[in-house]
Amino acid sequence: MKRSYWTLGLLFALSLLMTMSCSGEDPIKAKRIAIENGTYKPNPNKPDPNKPDPNKPDTIPTPDPEPEPNPLGKMETQEITFTFDEWASPRAGATYLMPVEKTLPKLVAGEPYWESASNVGAAMTGRAVKPEDFPIHPLTKGRTGQALEAMTIKGVKIFNMGSHVIAGAIYNGQFNKDLMMKKPLESTLFGQPVFAIPLSIKGYYQWLPGDKLIDGSKDKATEIEGQDEATIACVFYSTTDDDTPLNGTNLYSDPRILAKVQLHPKPTKDGAWTSFEAKLEIVNEDAYKQIDLQKGKYRMALIFSSSARGDEFIGAIGSRLRIDDLVVTLGIPNKK
Repeated sequence: MKRSYWTLGLLFALSLLMTMSCSGEDPIKAKRIAIENGTYKPNPNKPDPNKPDPNKPDTIPTPDPEPEPNPLGKMETQEITFTFDEWASPRAGATYLMPVEKTLPKLVAGEPYWESASNVGAAMTGRAVKPEDFPIHPLTKGRTGQALEAMTIKGVKIFNMGSHVIAGAIYNGQFNKDLMMKKPLESTLFGQPVFAIPLSIKGYYQWLPGDKLIDGSKDKATEIEGQDEATIACVFYSTTDDDTPLNGTNLYSDPRILAKVQLHPKPTKDGAWTSFEAKLEIVNEDAYKQIDLQKGKYRMALIFSSSARGDEFIGAIGSRLRIDDLVVTLGIPNKK
């Protein structure tokens, strides 16, 4: 009797399962019908395999673009370091000091190598007496040894000559004292001979801008809007057909320029040496491709200024740009 009850119960359960299975909807068939009717709504909690998951990182790395090759091909390179450790009076009677380069490599030339119209002008005004009063002077505590400090100081303007602002500017080159009063921008002769191709510059700096930007070209010193900027620059140009050096009127615009870099560094804290590094950008590729170090003549100009608009007699009194351990990378094309 009990076996009959178990048999009947089992048959009833099987029939019930078969009924539920037959009466239930086919999920695949139901999804297809809903899509055809336009009533299908996907489960928002289920990720779409055709869309990227924002929670998963991209597994395909993006390759870095390859650097543009130099038009002259591969080069042998040599680094030249300017430490600014040694200073001396540049000429008899001068009360200021200038950096001295005693062991320049054969790839560059110039004696003396560095010049500063700023110091000459400050000496003429009588504003500066001690070496540290001049716009360009040594910084005793450099990053390593001594360093270069360019400082914007007060000037003198009398009878429409001179300026109320003298920016601290130093460059490798020469100075024409005869033009200083009549044509001051043309008195600065930028660049020294170079027998290789300047590729990049790097080093360490501190930039401490002054508080008020002053226009010193007017009869009375006038405060203007804006903040002072410093300049770190390198210009490479040809003197093959015209051996006239660049001056303050065409330093960054002359058509003979082959490559250049001009930086305006960000302010730093006093004592915080900060690195900088930049490549020279080619500005005349056709002429650059024709560089011939054997037959041509070339110059490289290095410029550091505590006030970028010093050529306009605009700057902030007290602005200081400090430079140390300057390295210039020069390149010599491999012979084909």
